[in-house]
Amino acid sequence: MGVLKRSVLAAVVIGAVGAMAATVAPAMAATTSGVRYQQLFVSAGWLGPGLSHNEDLCTMTLLSAAGSEGKPAYVSGLLESSTSDPCTGWLQHSVKGGAWADVSPRQTLPGTPQGLVNYPWAKTGDYYAGPGTRVRACVLTPATPRFPAVARCSTTSVTLPASSAAAPASDGTSVLYAHNNQSASVNGYGSSCRVFLSSSGSLRKTAASRASMTVMGTTTCTAWLETSADKDAKWTQATATYSLPFTNPFLDWAFSPAVADGTGHLARACAQFGSKPKACTPAW
Repeated sequence: MGVLKRSVLAAVVIGAVGAMAATVAPAMAATTSGVRYQQLFVSAGWLGPGLSHNEDLCTMTLLSAAGSEGKPAYVSGLLESSTSDPCTGWLQHSVKGGAWADVSPRQTLPGTPQGLVNYPWAKTGDYYAGPGTRVRACVLTPATPRFPAVARCSTTSVTLPASSAAAPASDGTSVLYAHNNQSASVNGYGSSCRVFLSSSGSLRKTAASRASMTVMGTTTCTAWLETSADKDAKWTQATATYSLPFTNPFLDWAFSPAVADGTGHLARACAQFGSKPKACTPAW
């Protein structure tokens, strides 16, 4: 369908606004951490129906690390799927006008019948996209009995300014499941900040389950992940505090590392704007 100028996750409005602070507030981390990304209007996608004959949407969107830690020359890809068919995406680069070649491994998200309610996603590592190199997003359309699978890449690409030779962040992910019914948002100056809770492996909690936080928005806010080992009686901050600046109309992202959240434990993601009360997702 050509270049898509939105993210599935950014467009989702399904789900309850998170509950406010619970009985016990966590001890705030002393530092603010995390690479912050800015969404670029370079993406590729396909819109179903695929082999499952359901309405499908699979997108790979480029994210720039230009907003943090002096590494503007690096980009990564955010692969998201609301499809009941597998969704495959990857990045390509062209060096000094040369032929396009794959630069990231191909990542495949499993099909899910739950669509935008609970959907799989993955983030690639960061790849150089500075002067002399262009990067674009690609997806693979699903094969059908009448048509083979086809690689579909964005019609535009990105080259970023280079001001640092620092190594990029190693925050690529495996497949995670965003719990869209477990999200929370805060507002400031006409803009919004939203956090989502994701789990690794599957949508069902097991002894090996891990949880992570995604925060995205266009306004100044902070966010973090909390866990509880005693059925919601006491919450402890489990990640550093992540900060987003005011960048409206640009959309910024940050991704926390995953923390243990097996059976008998709970996790939630929280966001706060200024001195307003924090908003937290429902516990999972």
